[in-house]
Amino acid sequence: MNKNITCEVATLLGKSRDDVTETVELFMELLHKKAYEYKGLNGDYIGEELHYDMSDKAFYHFLGFLNDFDNKYNWEQSASEYIARLSSRETWQPFSEQMQQWNKPIKD
Repeated sequence: MNKNITCEVATLLGKSRDDVTETVELFMELLHKKAYEYKGLNGDYIGEELHYDMSDKAFYHFLGFLNDFDNKYNWEQSASEYIARLSSRETWQPFSEQMQQWNKPIKD
């Protein structure tokens, strides 16, 4: 039986699953927020800033994930497809409301 990623990380690090879950959730939330709010030179958070926010290893594997995702799924839909298909509106609503507090940059 395969463990989910959170359980696997907890086991490998000798941490509790709850601590790992909280860390992953916060990391992903901040990654999303920084990308959403980023203006920078070209508005490209991944290309301009993300590599400063994580280790070289993490950045390499993040880009590898994006590359694999693009190659395997021929991304034509938005993430809304997954959100709608994988859970109810009630599940996602609190996160959507949280995003309303974020500062979306105004394009020049």
